[in-house]
Amino acid sequence: MSTEKSQRTTSSAHCNCSGQCEECRCKDGDQRRVVERGADIVITAMVWLLVLCTVACGQPSESSLGHRKSQPGLLIIAHGSPAKPWNQLVLEQEKKVSAALGDDNPFIATKVVFMEFAEPNVADGLEALQEAGCSRIVAIPLLVAPSSHSHWDIPALLGIYSDPEIEKALREEGARPVRADVPVTLTTTLAESDVIERIMLKRARQISRQPDKEALVLVAHGSEAIPPAWDQFLKRTVTYMCGRTGISYGDWVTVAVGQKYDRAVAAIQEAAEHRERVIVVGAYLSLGVNRIHSRWLTRREKQGGEMMGVANPLAGLDVVLAEQGLLPDEMVTQWIAETARGEIERHP
Repeated sequence: MSTEKSQRTTSSAHCNCSGQCEECRCKDGDQRRVVERGADIVITAMVWLLVLCTVACGQPSESSLGHRKSQPGLLIIAHGSPAKPWNQLVLEQEKKVSAALGDDNPFIATKVVFMEFAEPNVADGLEALQEAGCSRIVAIPLLVAPSSHSHWDIPALLGIYSDPEIEKALREEGARPVRADVPVTLTTTLAESDVIERIMLKRARQISRQPDKEALVLVAHGSEAIPPAWDQFLKRTVTYMCGRTGISYGDWVTVAVGQKYDRAVAAIQEAAEHRERVIVVGAYLSLGVNRIHSRWLTRREKQGGEMMGVANPLAGLDVVLAEQGLLPDEMVTQWIAETARGEIERHP
């Protein structure tokens, strides 16, 4: 006999009934046990519900997570120069870009930094953006075209590329490679847009007088590490400028940070053989080709121009030099803003 059956039999025998009468109290014990079990189930369910609510409240919601993920910082990286006027034109981009991004600016902080020669440097900018609470950083190289700087130096400074030799060279130049605690994305240079063509066209039109009698020479730094990329973009730019101005003779030359300006002189001389007037425009970020030309003339005088053949190989030629580079121009500001916003929209 089971225990349950034994309990029912004992209870019935106690009051001498079969357990079926209306006055019988023999079933009260069973009913109490049923009620007690029901109460236990309800209490247990309530406890578990409370636990689940506590756990749920302790977890960040999807909207909260989305808010955290949408706290990027913007780092604008230029090369830098010992000349303060050069740097100042670049530093002004910080406020201009923030204004261009408008009221729905997705970046909680924006910093302009320099690779070398000036402050703040890349390490300073990374640390400032992290202290501002940025959950990720979009880094835009404010460089004319791809070079060893965009391919290796800047990635090494940002800690997203590792090369002992490059890091050693950067430290010897006074730079400080760091590794950010948040994800960093590096975007493209100006040459991947049409900004350079459009601004150089403006510079040419400012000094052009008779396009049918003029030749155009475009001068740029260039990159010995990646020469094909520069050659392609310079050819594209000159073709665009000639097509829009009506100038039918165009040439381009890279002078390696102004140290080989004799290349530009040779291109100018060649152009002068074909046209009466030569327009020279420089695809430089923050200065005009006229300043590079002036420095070249000064160096020649100090070195003894007569010993180099002639005092000035361009003497007697009608040569006009552009006084401005890419800055100041709102198209550069808009490019930075659009590139930064596009990165956030494509990769939230």
